[in-house]
Amino acid sequence: MIKINVSTLDKNSPIPLYFQLEEILKERIETAELKPGDLLSSEKELSEKYQISRPTIRQALRGLVNEGLLYREKGKGTFIAKPKIDYGFIQRLTTFYDDMVEKGYTTKTKIVKQEIKEVRGAIAKKLNIPKGEKIIFLHRIRFVENEPVVSVMNFIPYKLCPDLINEDLENKSLYRTLINKYELKPYKAEITLEPIVAEEHDAQILKIKIGAPMQLMQNITYTKDNIAMDYFESRFRGDKGKVRVVLYNEI
Repeated sequence: MIKINVSTLDKNSPIPLYFQLEEILKERIETAELKPGDLLSSEKELSEKYQISRPTIRQALRGLVNEGLLYREKGKGTFIAKPKIDYGFIQRLTTFYDDMVEKGYTTKTKIVKQEIKEVRGAIAKKLNIPKGEKIIFLHRIRFVENEPVVSVMNFIPYKLCPDLINEDLENKSLYRTLINKYELKPYKAEITLEPIVAEEHDAQILKIKIGAPMQLMQNITYTKDNIAMDYFESRFRGDKGKVRVVLYNEI
């Protein structure tokens, strides 16, 4: 493995200079030398400091902006972004709401839709119920630190919890409600993660640009009796969070 000196640029190295600069700036951010909200040196200043061209500087900064480590404000400059939210809750059967609260974040929920619908073929198959059967459809926008970060749509068999349609789910955990009021306890889940880009609807509700990077999570949750109690699709902003998974060797 080729190692990079994270304090200086090596112009004789086969590693591109823009990538070396990215690693230097990442190191300064990770060690808190550069803190969230700090104004980064200008392209001209960085060019003079590291003795490399401004197009190379620009390429490095563009990469860090795309990773969500930097952000630009027109007429003001380039700033250090807040650390990404750790979407680590997929490691165990908890919910986004519970996980964010546990990590100390301020959360808020906006209910977009909460209605009874007839299930369509693809969703019916995932929930293992007949096509046309009633489901509760729930669409919410989750905010963290007053910024919209995830759009989530739940499809729940109506027969399992008919009164859920009347629940105020604005600022409470859906699964906590299912457990406490309806004795529907999650036992296992099938999760699929896929990188996607924002469509027009995502851009409108999550305040991002069309084509911005996102993560799509598709999840079927089962009870201990192998009943599919919920299918949901979550669309996460890529610039505000990252997925972290810890694996354990059981041997």
